[in-house]
Amino acid sequence: MKLSPNAKITEIKPAVPFSVVGIGMTTVDYLLIVPELPSFGKQLQASEFLRQGGGPVATALVGLAKLGIPVAYIGRVGNDFEGQFIRQSFIEAKVDVSHLDMQDNASSRIAMVLVDEQTGERCFTSRPGNYEEIDEAEIDLSVISNTQILHLDNAEPHTVRAAQIAQNSGTLVVFDGTWYSELLDAFLPLVDVAIVSNVFVKRWMPNVSPEIALDQLTSYGIKTCAVTMGEEGVIVQQDGQKFHWPSFSVEVVDTTGAGDAFHAGFIYGLLQEWSLERIVQFASAVAALNCMHLGGRTGLPDLPAVEQFLSQRNS
Repeated sequence: MKLSPNAKITEIKPAVPFSVVGIGMTTVDYLLIVPELPSFGKQLQASEFLRQGGGPVATALVGLAKLGIPVAYIGRVGNDFEGQFIRQSFIEAKVDVSHLDMQDNASSRIAMVLVDEQTGERCFTSRPGNYEEIDEAEIDLSVISNTQILHLDNAEPHTVRAAQIAQNSGTLVVFDGTWYSELLDAFLPLVDVAIVSNVFVKRWMPNVSPEIALDQLTSYGIKTCAVTMGEEGVIVQQDGQKFHWPSFSVEVVDTTGAGDAFHAGFIYGLLQEWSLERIVQFASAVAALNCMHLGGRTGLPDLPAVEQFLSQRNS
């Protein structure tokens, strides 16, 4: 598949039961809006509380479902309160959970998020679940080989295997760079589209600019790469050429899930076979709309909302 700012995608597999399948971390987010992010020993009164599903790939799938795309999640959580909450949140969002395993006597991952009511910036801490990560032998490979896009957020043995199956079957692999992993060198050559955050870049290659990070990503054979930079927008590179797209100016409530929403919009554009510039514009709009609400999923827009937003901004 080849992308360029003004050219349409020329190759994409026909529609299948699930257009997008995702494998990645999923959590329950507990969010509090506070007057300011706390310093040591300071007590703060929260003005709002929200419990919501989270996780990079998981939230992107919810965003795609909101845009009308059939999606499925592959993974495992604990069969506890949080795990049941995660599962029900997927079901309510119309994300297929046929391949979500619930492990008895295990806890699911949670995250505590404090959101600055003035800026929408946040700090958070998380508790990893103690469930066993899904093994590559447990993945239904036919689901991956029959989908159009496989969305992944980390390089682990089972995601490397999933990416290999996707590559061999013509399924597009989209990577949300979230954490550094020693398996990146084996994983990145299997990726078609890499969209990573500036935080990931700093962890992967400290003291390196986003532009150099893009060059490094393309050295693995990835033709389309992007680094998201929050309110500074996104830098995109394809076939050695870079362009910057500024973020939309909106009234920010919470930046949680902004990158995940961007991924949802980007993948939607890939499925529509749009030009790269149109894809980035659409993805930026999805992210901006999501930032206007508390939580990573509350503001995920449907298609008419994105179209209306872009129409108003382009008029």
